Amino acid sequence: MAASLNGKTIAYVEARMRSEMGSLIQRNGGVPYAAPVLQEIYLKDSPELKQLIDDICQGSVEVVVLFTGVGTQALVGVAECMGRQEEFIAALDQRTIIARSPKPARVLRQHKIHIDLMPPEPYTSEDLLAAINGMDLNGRSVAVQAYGATNNIFAKGLVKLGALVREFTVYNWGLPEDKTPVIQLIDDLAKNRIDAVAFTSQPQVGNLLEIAAQAGNENSLRECLGSPSLAVASVGPVCTRRLEEAGIHVDVEPEHPHMGNLIQALADYFENQDP
Repeated sequence: MAASLNGKTIAYVEARMRSEMGSLIQRNGGVPYAAPVLQEIYLKDSPELKQLIDDICQGSVEVVVLFTGVGTQALVGVAECMGRQEEFIAALDQRTIIARSPKPARVLRQHKIHIDLMPPEPYTSEDLLAAINGMDLNGRSVAVQAYGATNNIFAKGLVKLGALVREFTVYNWGLPEDKTPVIQLIDDLAKNRIDAVAFTSQPQVGNLLEIAAQAGNENSLRECLGSPSLAVASVGPVCTRRLEEAGIHVDVEPEHPHMGNLIQALADYFENQDP
């Protein structure tokens, strides 16, 4: 029988799939506590993106690497705003297409765009580079989706393979317009009202710390996140690395990087902690 969260209060800072995360926590016997730290800011009027779409359509970009499903769909959306959606989708289908994980792959399949390569779990930049290593990229123009920040590990790996790397950004991760829930979360952490905080993407880490710093509560937040009475949960290796870089110890990381697995791993963690 699967472990239960047994009434534990699980805070999460997810914005895009807020209701799905809350439902997962409830179904596993926990109390969801939502405090989104992000909002997606789409760059649909970006001259850089319009130029990229033009170059893909004309064939001067040979390889496209897509990291997120939302970013993939947003890129198609920019082409649609330009009146070039069908042309762009047809052009993508003629390029070498690399998907970082099932999320961009799902969007590509919805548009009937083939996928040349997708790495195995846990879908880290290192896994993707290992999968690409056998491809001949020498002298080829490779467009790489950045998400939230440039991906230096991946970009440097491509350059070593001789690729002409061109990073593009479809959206940025901005701070939420309403920071009240996050400020309340920090206060409730200090009052020991939260049993765990779950992180589902690496940009959430920096935004949470930035909001706390703006409110003058960063030291308090860090102290709470390091408390043995609080479990810090990370969805996967990429997120875990970012937390550890920020000096935050991760207590729970599932074997497979999915939200459902993350919540079940938390339930298993608490079951093993209880006497």
